[in-house]
Amino acid sequence: MNLTKSLKTGALAVVVLVATAGASMAATYAWVDQDANVRANHKVIAPVVNHVSEGEKVKIIGSWGNWYKIKVPGPDGWVKKSVLDFSPDYGYGWGGGYGGSFCVNGDHAQFCISGGY
Repeated sequence: MNLTKSLKTGALAVVVLVATAGASMAATYAWVDQDANVRANHKVIAPVVNHVSEGEKVKIIGSWGNWYKIKVPGPDGWVKKSVLDFSPDYGYGWGGGYGGSFCVNGDHAQFCISGGY
């Protein structure tokens, strides 16, 4: 009896793990809302390693508090959350001007339908 309960609990844990891993691996993108320095780590005093300009689309590859690690041409790095906009239609109308993609963002996952990249 206990073996059956343990197997069911283990199976449920695997299902939850797989479901959350899939959601966390979904790519998240944002628009740069204002010119900003890209820093080596998530501190204001960290060295500047790159720069992003208003209107650029960036891929979010990590987060720490109110900082996001972004993937950009050149060295990747960290920017404050306040310089990013997660709206799917930032500055270009519906679809973001990238092949008609539409994304719904959440705190832990993102769902996108895309006809482009």
